[in-house]
Amino acid sequence: MKKIASIFIILTCLAVCMAQTTAQSKAMQEAESLFQAQKWNDAARAFEAVTRAEPSNALAWGRLGSALMAAGSYDEAAKALSKAVEIAGSPIDMYNLACAYSRLNARDRAVEWLGKALAAGFPQLGLIAADPDLANLREDARYKEIAARIDKQMRPCAHDPLHRQFDFWVGEWDVKATGNESGPSIGASRIEMIENGCLIFENWTGAGGSTGKSFNFYDRSLNKWRQVWVANSGGALDLAGEYKDNQMRYEGEAAGPNGQKVLQRLTFFNLTPDRVRQFWEQSADGGKTWTVAFDGTYIRKK
Repeated sequence: MKKIASIFIILTCLAVCMAQTTAQSKAMQEAESLFQAQKWNDAARAFEAVTRAEPSNALAWGRLGSALMAAGSYDEAAKALSKAVEIAGSPIDMYNLACAYSRLNARDRAVEWLGKALAAGFPQLGLIAADPDLANLREDARYKEIAARIDKQMRPCAHDPLHRQFDFWVGEWDVKATGNESGPSIGASRIEMIENGCLIFENWTGAGGSTGKSFNFYDRSLNKWRQVWVANSGGALDLAGEYKDNQMRYEGEAAGPNGQKVLQRLTFFNLTPDRVRQFWEQSADGGKTWTVAFDGTYIRKK
């Protein structure tokens, strides 16, 4: 009988606990619905009730803090978010806590928690620069230092000298035959820097109607620059090389008209800030002799 009674007590406890959990889950769901509907004051009251019933519910504390932030109750928001961070240490709650302190103009604490959020892996770095909650920090030297670190994380190519070696080719260009630069144009090219500085994109238009595009990028897996070129005639090149002595030198091979291997050499000479020479050579005999496929001087449009 004692054993049966013990089982009954256990089952009764389980039933009560399950009923309490269901009630608490329902309260959390209702609070979340108010939060998603952006009924901030109602959501704050609902999440506050959940935190009283479930004081270790980090999500409820974080949601409470966010609802209070949206309602403009920054001091109370900071208290709720501090509790959420204490329980779970979420980088999102840390970031929101930094925002709350910024709104309170408590700059030291705001900078401290922004740094902690980043160190903990805050995932939405792109939001930080435009977040109005951090407006009070914009002129703070410590914030500017953090912003610079974030920019390096988000745009690594833009800050890497290796990726910047071919920037001299970026711009709008009129192209003339080398040696006849006062003569007619043989084409025009618009060279763009895209993908946060990771890619240099060529848009070529020849005077005779030919067009082509190339992707140029520093390939860290090869420690080389690469160019992938495709023309409207169907021709294509995939070259690799390096920047040295003010020259970007590409090499590779492609199939000739009869399927034979044709070696390729493509050199960009960084002449002046407003002039670049492109010199393209080909060899169908394994490099014994070379013929000129293209020789043009790019003159920057003013």
